[in-house]
Amino acid sequence: MTSIRKISFSLALLLALNLNNCISFFSVLPIGKTGFPNLEEVVIQGKDDDKIAMISINGVISDETRESFFGIKSESPISVIKENLKRAQEDKDVKAVILKINSPGGTVTASDIIYHEIMEFKRKSNKPVMTMFVDVGASGAYYIAMATDIVTAHPTSVTGSIGVVLQGINVKEGLDKIGVKDQSITSGNNKAIGSPLQELSPEQRSILQGIVNSMYERFFDVVKKGRPKMTESQLKPLCDGRIFTGVQAKKLGLVDHIGYFEDLVPQLMRHGNYIKRSNNDQPRIITYTRGSGKVENIYQANLDQNKENLLEKIITPSSTAKFFYLWSL
Repeated sequence: MTSIRKISFSLALLLALNLNNCISFFSVLPIGKTGFPNLEEVVIQGKDDDKIAMISINGVISDETRESFFGIKSESPISVIKENLKRAQEDKDVKAVILKINSPGGTVTASDIIYHEIMEFKRKSNKPVMTMFVDVGASGAYYIAMATDIVTAHPTSVTGSIGVVLQGINVKEGLDKIGVKDQSITSGNNKAIGSPLQELSPEQRSILQGIVNSMYERFFDVVKKGRPKMTESQLKPLCDGRIFTGVQAKKLGLVDHIGYFEDLVPQLMRHGNYIKRSNNDQPRIITYTRGSGKVENIYQANLDQNKENLLEKIITPSSTAKFFYLWSL
């Protein structure tokens, strides 16, 4: 038995042990049977021909690849969602999509791209999309939910945090005390704006606040479109960055339904764009898993498992200056 097979066997055994005393029903369709390359379709439950595709959004939303403790990289959330939506669009048996979200939000641009991809999916397929918040569906995650037809939450979900933050610290005073001075040379007074080594001037603070305000207005406009039954005067006090439980959000009109998975799926099936076949009352709930294969969308282009190494990370670290639709403690 090769080392890889030994590792796979060990992981399978570990999974089996961890599932002890649990009942799980699922099946895996071979890649060829889905009709799509590099894709496996996992059936979670249900028995009818109709399908509902469940797509998960977990963790901080960004366009960056993720790396596990063992150095294993995975695609960025954007690339995964784009690819999953493409499959759901092309599969005629898929009647709707559920976005299962457990995320505090993320970067402004990543959140906006996913919002755009969902809107395009709906326009091209005319299939309904439901958001299901689990633990957290805040800030950029709520922004994404505004592209969906139905927004649902568990009773204990945390949502809201509608706003923008530009995170940063200033260490100039501390460095002055130990005799360390910034000697950066810039082409203009605002080239090093936001540097932790310099105090923000009133002009610089005004510039950054203007950008934050502009991005907030975009967020607020997205919420207005996503909550058409609420007036601007009703929404404005709720969009100051505060968070809500799922129950509070439902009372205020920020989500449509509260419940558990078995309660929420029937809500999706009653949507006007859910076109089911006769007697298909138990649709298959499916997810997609992706094997290794060719790059199929532009958001996968930054994934190169062979090129990046520790030295490159040190020499060319990723930028930390980002605007966020993010809730954090």
